[in-house]
Parts: sequence; structure tokens; C-alpha cells
Amino acid sequence: MNFIDCLKSSFKNIFHNKMRSFLTMLGIIVGISSVILIVALGRGSTEQITGQFDKMGAKTLNISANLENAFNSDLLTHDDLKAVLDSSKEIVAVSPQDQVAGTVQLNDDTNNRRTAYLFFVNHEFYNIGGIDLLNGRFFTNSEYQDGKLYTVIDSLTCEKLFKTKEVIGKNIKVNYGGAGKTLTIIGVFDIDPFFAGVGTNVADTVGVPAFVFIPHTLEPLFGMQTKTINKISAILKDDSKTNDIADNIVKILAIRHNNLGRQVYKIERASTQINKYDNVINIVTALIVSVAGISLLVGGIGVMNIMLVSVTERTREIGTRKALGASTVDIMSQFLVESIIICLTGGIVGVSIGVIISLLVSKLTGLKSSPNLNVIFISLLFSSLIGMFFGIYPAKKAATLNPIDALRFD
Repeated sequence: MNFIDCLKSSFKNIFHNKMRSFLTMLGIIVGISSVILIVALGRGSTEQITGQFDKMGAKTLNISANLENAFNSDLLTHDDLKAVLDSSKEIVAVSPQDQVAGTVQLNDDTNNRRTAYLFFVNHEFYNIGGIDLLNGRFFTNSEYQDGKLYTVIDSLTCEKLFKTKEVIGKNIKVNYGGAGKTLTIIGVFDIDPFFAGVGTNVADTVGVPAFVFIPHTLEPLFGMQTKTINKISAILKDDSKTNDIADNIVKILAIRHNNLGRQVYKIERASTQINKYDNVINIVTALIVSVAGISLLVGGIGVMNIMLVSVTERTREIGTRKALGASTVDIMSQFLVESIIICLTGGIVGVSIGVIISLLVSKLTGLKSSPNLNVIFISLLFSSLIGMFFGIYPAKKAATLNPIDALRFD
């Protein structure tokens, strides 16, 4: 029997038992589609995070005090901003970053209040934070120095509060620590749904926090007494000397605050944060793919079981073929090819379902999907190998049947 005849015979037997063949493929379909779905969304999320950090700039340094080792005298102040800026000619701009959790609402409408991340930054944060303005503008240096009650908010919050993105000149009330201030919107920036935490279509039920940028220091706006800031962000001309610049900044701050040798200050690079997110996503992806691999294993056992049943059902057929001169290789090839076809077909269907579901999830939630051709190829190859591995024993059992005993089988 040549290979073409072997294929024809295998397809004939598969279509003869359509429902049984489909149920046999089901384990393979579920496993492969799960792998494709998780890898596609995992890669898409990684690209989305990386893109967000690229917008913020891999050349950005975030300087903060390690609160576990710091005393009050070690905390960063606004006077440290100039020291950081003057520490290297490679530093283009610096901005304070005081971030607190508060709420934002439309005027006095407490029924339409949203949780908000409040960022107290200066005019340079427009360049450091990778902000894409849809409407209006960012605040200026003089507006920051004067403590103007202006704000730049995200587009998602505009849609939820005002039901429109055309909000320039309108007012919102920002609340923190029991105090509230009315701010005038001068700009609206585009926000990535993934960066916001969930997709835009999920926002109604989950409640995505607002992102609010304020050209002000924290203490006078809400009556706080502290003169310290949480973080200083600095952007560099290029990242070729990042380590040296970071070490120099730490040294200068330690001298200013008289804490040399205590390792009070830490500097995070955007690339380091990207690697952290990548590692987390890779670990989660690996765990889920491992679970999907178990379903593939179960599916492979199911294939072997069905092929053994098929051998039993077709014992007389095997005996007749061997009596007519079919070799052991011919019999073994037929059952092995049949097993591979079942698994490969299941793999193709699984890949198709996985890609389609990943694209639907991407469309519904705003998460990016990035199907990978290499993963698709490996998945199909793996499904074929499963068919081969779990088909060997049934095929060998069929090939070694005694033709006389096979012809007597009822």
C-alpha cells in the first residue's frame, strides 16, 4: 500500500465515525486553542506594556527614597529637583511626581464620583510621561509656579463623567484627605485601555480610576504640611551612560541629605520595569500553557484509547488484509497515519479557534492580541507528534496480530 492509498483509507475510516473522531479530537482542540489564546494575549500584553514604556521613554529615570531606610531628613524635596537637573549635562528635564489616590466628580455630583490617581507634576512631565494630547494643552512652567487650579485628565474619564471628550474649560472637583478643590480642565490626553487597567467596555462595571495631572504641589492644594515629594523623574538625552548618571545622582542626593553609606535612594529605569512586567507575564503564560499541556496529554491518551478500540473493531479487516499480502509495515502505517491525521486536524481547528477567540477578546476588552506564527507552527508540529506518539502502540498492536486469529475474531 502506497502513502496515497494509506491516506485515503485513513480519511475513510475517520469520516465513517464522524462523532467519535470529533470527540477524540476535542482534547487536542481545547489544548491547542488554549495555548494559542494565552500566548497571543500574553505577547500582545507584553508589546502593549513595552509600547507604553517606550512612549514614556527608556531614557527615563525615576528617583525615590527607600522608606524602610529613610528618616524624615532623607526624603526628597523640591530643592532636590535642581540638584538632579544640574548633576549631569545628559539630563534634559526633571519633574516631581507626587501620586496619591483620591476621587474626582463632576462639580458637586457625588453620585457620579470616580476613584482617581492624582499626579502632582510640573510642566516637564509632558515630555517625560509620554502623554498624547487629544484636546487642549498641557500646563506651562508659569502656571506650575503660580499653582494654577488647572488639570489635564484622561479621555476615558471625560467620556464617563461628561459623556464627551469636548470638555476644555469645564470644571471637575478633586477630593483627597477630606478636602476638595475645583479644577478647570485645560487638556485631555489619550489613555491606553490596558494602561488604565481594564478595557473600555469593561469600565462601566469595574470602575477604571481616573488619571488626573495637576500643576501644583500637594501641600497647599489640600492643606498638607509636608514639603517632601515622593519621586523625581528625569529624562536623559540618551541611555548610553545611564548607570553612571544614576550613581552620580544617588551620590549627590546622599551628600545633600548627609546620609552617605546608608543606601537611602533608589533609581528605577524604564527598561527595568519592562523586564519586571515581561517576567511576570512570561511566568503566568508558562503556568497556563502548562495546564493546557495537560489537556493535550489527556487528549493524546484519548486518541490512543480510541485507536485501540478501532483496532479491536477492525480485527477481521486486518486479518483479511494480511492474508491478502499486506505487510506489517502497511498495517502499522495505516493506523499511525490515521492517528496523526486526527491529532493534526484537531491542532488546525484548535489554532483557528485560538486565533479567533484572541482577536475577539482583543476587540471587546482593548487588550492587544499578537498571534505568533512560530507558536502556531510548533503547536501543529506538537499535535502531529502527539498523534505519532500515542498512535504507535495501537498501530503496533494491529500490525502484530496473527492473521489466522484475526480472521476467526467475531
